[in-house]
Amino acid sequence: MLKGRNLLLSAGLVFSVLCGCYYLWIQSDRSYADFEMTSERSVFVKAGTYTKGNIVGIQPYMVPADYRSADALYAKLNRYLSIAKKNGCFTSATVVVFPEYIGTWLAAIGEKASVYTVEKTEDALSTAAYSHPISFLTNYFVSDARDRAVAALFSLKAVEMAEAYQQVFSRLAAEYKATVVAGSIVLPSPSVEAGVLRVGRGPLINVSATFDATGKLMAPLTVKNFLTSEETAFIVAGNSSQLPVVGTSAGKVATLICADSWYDDAYRVIADKEVDFVVVPSFLAGENVWNQPWKGYNGGQPPANVSPDDIGTLTEGQAWQKYGMLGRAPEFGIQTGLNIFLRGQLWNLGTNGNPLVLSEGQPEMIEIPADGAAIVNLQF
Repeated sequence: MLKGRNLLLSAGLVFSVLCGCYYLWIQSDRSYADFEMTSERSVFVKAGTYTKGNIVGIQPYMVPADYRSADALYAKLNRYLSIAKKNGCFTSATVVVFPEYIGTWLAAIGEKASVYTVEKTEDALSTAAYSHPISFLTNYFVSDARDRAVAALFSLKAVEMAEAYQQVFSRLAAEYKATVVAGSIVLPSPSVEAGVLRVGRGPLINVSATFDATGKLMAPLTVKNFLTSEETAFIVAGNSSQLPVVGTSAGKVATLICADSWYDDAYRVIADKEVDFVVVPSFLAGENVWNQPWKGYNGGQPPANVSPDDIGTLTEGQAWQKYGMLGRAPEFGIQTGLNIFLRGQLWNLGTNGNPLVLSEGQPEMIEIPADGAAIVNLQF
């Protein structure tokens, strides 16, 4: 009896030591003093003629360490807006747009420093998951997503992500007294309640929030409706018939998140609501794919009028110009729009894409360096 009791005590002691070591590992490696803001080249481009308002498109160059805190993200994005301000971009009728997924990588907020330095996305995700074992496993087993691991990680960090996202973009909107279309963020069942971005316990959705010139979060959120094949593993699509149009001092604006800009259904909805201009926050994964042969539409049902003959003949960039906003918006009477992409070195994801400008119905692509950022001032 005594021997068995001693064995239990020994096992309990070993377990306690292991738990203590695990806790110390979780709490360690959280000093961010060595991280410095990147200093990539920023290209400033001015287009159109000012009569009614202007759209300032921020195509930033992001790295994982930019997401270590809300303050770090604010500092990075504020630098681009300060450049825009020095170039006279801000008026009483300015709308700023950021790219798709600009808020999504806040899933890395407050994590171990190694999360921001590892090369592979899966290594960063694994470290983050091991740092939150109970929350991760809880969300993993209740998830209905095909990729439950990714869904669980975004879900367990959702409250922090939503709070930081609203804090950063509300602050930028208020400080620059401009309407801000805050790219997009992936959250579980997000909603706006009394001016606050809330998350629920449902599936993940890719949404874009708009903040007015006082920093107030405007309802409703814009939901991405047409997903890529990679997104369908952990994100649920919205309904294109519910696309909102938001009133601003520059006119009525509609946000089409990335692939939504390839579908006529989206333009019919916003054209019926008499939209004045459209903004398209986008994310294009992969290194240097813009100038490589187009592999065809990557998602569900291909958009209308996509010719199979263009697959492998057009480049990725040419396909975006033909089948995205530049090619479709004018067909529905929309003469002004701006499509910008997220750039940077986010682990091994790769990013690509050049700003696409629609000014008085005329299309233009602005080529920027692969390792650079862009600030586009589209006047109309």
